[in-house]
Amino acid sequence: MTNVIHRLSDHVINKIAAGEVIERPASVVKELVENSLDAGATKVEVAIEAGGKNFIQVLDNGSGMSRDDALLALDRHATSKMSRIEDLEQIHTMGFRGEALPSIAAVSRFELRTRREEDEEGTSVNVVDGRLQQVDPVATTAGTRITVRNLFFSTPARRKFLTSNQNELKHILVLLRRIALVRPELHFVLVSDGEEVFDWPGGDLDNRVIQVFGREMPTRLLKVRQREPGLDVSGFIGKVNTFRRSHGDQYLFINGRPVSNRMINHAVFSSYGHTLGRDQVPFYLLFLESDPAMLDVNVHPAKKEVRFADERWVYRQVHHAVTQALASHPVSNFDLNEDGAGVTQESSQARPELRLTAQQRYRESGDETLSGRDPLQMRQCDYSVQDDLFRDRERVRAAENGVRHLMDSVRMARERFPEPRSETRALAQKLYAEDEEPRLFQLHNTYIFAPVESGVVIVDQHVAHERVLYEQCLGAMQERRAASQRLLFPVELDLDEELRLVFEEVHEHLFEMGFTMEMQGTRVMATGVPTELPVGDPRDMVREILEQYRVYLGTMPEPRDALAASVACKAAIKAGQPLKQEEMRSLLEQLFACKQPFTCPHGRPVVINLGIEELHRRFMRE
Repeated sequence: MTNVIHRLSDHVINKIAAGEVIERPASVVKELVENSLDAGATKVEVAIEAGGKNFIQVLDNGSGMSRDDALLALDRHATSKMSRIEDLEQIHTMGFRGEALPSIAAVSRFELRTRREEDEEGTSVNVVDGRLQQVDPVATTAGTRITVRNLFFSTPARRKFLTSNQNELKHILVLLRRIALVRPELHFVLVSDGEEVFDWPGGDLDNRVIQVFGREMPTRLLKVRQREPGLDVSGFIGKVNTFRRSHGDQYLFINGRPVSNRMINHAVFSSYGHTLGRDQVPFYLLFLESDPAMLDVNVHPAKKEVRFADERWVYRQVHHAVTQALASHPVSNFDLNEDGAGVTQESSQARPELRLTAQQRYRESGDETLSGRDPLQMRQCDYSVQDDLFRDRERVRAAENGVRHLMDSVRMARERFPEPRSETRALAQKLYAEDEEPRLFQLHNTYIFAPVESGVVIVDQHVAHERVLYEQCLGAMQERRAASQRLLFPVELDLDEELRLVFEEVHEHLFEMGFTMEMQGTRVMATGVPTELPVGDPRDMVREILEQYRVYLGTMPEPRDALAASVACKAAIKAGQPLKQEEMRSLLEQLFACKQPFTCPHGRPVVINLGIEELHRRFMRE
């Protein structure tokens, strides 16, 4: 009778380890670049083809290896980064387990070329599918060059789960961006399919922030600096103009290692308090230096997470550091609504009455009969407060642009949808009966109330306009007839490498919607914008549309839908924007001419019909 349990061969073991360590081409780049950094390299060049699926090469000028070390590096659990069990508590390197090279070589055609500075010749090692093929002396520069071809060629089931070349390149970009931020003194180069994606010479952190995020980014950041025994916190946090609707611009490094930690993430987010609107996330770039003995860096198989011995104490220190940075800059203390509009603390202090609600103002004037006042008078009082808030010149201009946009959109909606669909015709007729024209009311400059025979219809003005613009954008892309307004001077879009890839995916659709762009090498120049969009800086406009597109792409069926939803969200009138009677009426006309007027592109309700029976029930009139 044969034994049931048997020992696996090294070849099979390496295949299993590869499945744990190598998830996609970005995983290969991560392991190889981290080895280069641990080898003391000052310059790392990465070249890929087909998103890394066909070709990955990492070249560094680090210390290199001898022939014996080069061969030993391809054995599992062989490493130069630790030798004793006690070393696990004092990890200073990027990696230490010694599984990367044999795991990569087990699922690719692998070549290693390396030479130490003191050696006259280097060593070339070739491995195919985990099996050593050839070892030769070779003339090569000092350092190490590793080439990986045909990743997962011997495991086609794994290869078929890789995504598009563009998406795999995005993962590599995100990875290299994080590594470059934590090592700003080093020189990084990335070449994709023969074209240079970036070339970032070494320097200080301020310069690296400009290289990675663009020239304007430093003006949007606040410095964080706090030192306590056992923990050093430094880096940058974003002002309110860096708030985004999606995660991705949160960068945390602990002892030089890019990681994630929910506790620290919560500490940063909670520091912003009420300034952080619903579904908004801030930018942060934080570096924590701690005693390695206080950390467990092997919580995650790929070392993406860390755990602290005293997480509550670390939470308090990070929270305090971020809070202090925010308090040092008054402009960051915003009272924001959900769409990002706000009044600075300075202006609020200069006009303390703006902080009072209408009810408080009545009470302070000695009038305690508020409940008996006419609802219209109450509404006018609320407007007086809101009117004060809109005296700021920039906000008034934005409101005027939004109204002009809204009125122009009415004309286009009537041309495209002259006859409402059957399911909305009855409701529209109730709102616009020939014998009477009901007065519309706006609550908190956000919700439009329209009385109808059956009760009252309540419309969210932002999502209503979003639905209107969404259908208009889809129609413009289908008909390729959107009007464009040419800019007086071309404007260069300040896009990072990741957003530039997103732009390349959607630039044809942007053209269909009225954006005109020109590619000048790696530079993207805007020469025209859709005439219907609010007046504003096209650089911010396009960047926010692309960022929003990344969020919607995973939840909408087609890229066109996601892009149309992104533009609609950016261009729609906001909550808190006062509208006149004719403007509210025009918005409702457009809404009820839409194909689907009852939900916004993301599924949020647009219209609530509150029946008179429900009102009777609430007031116990049944």
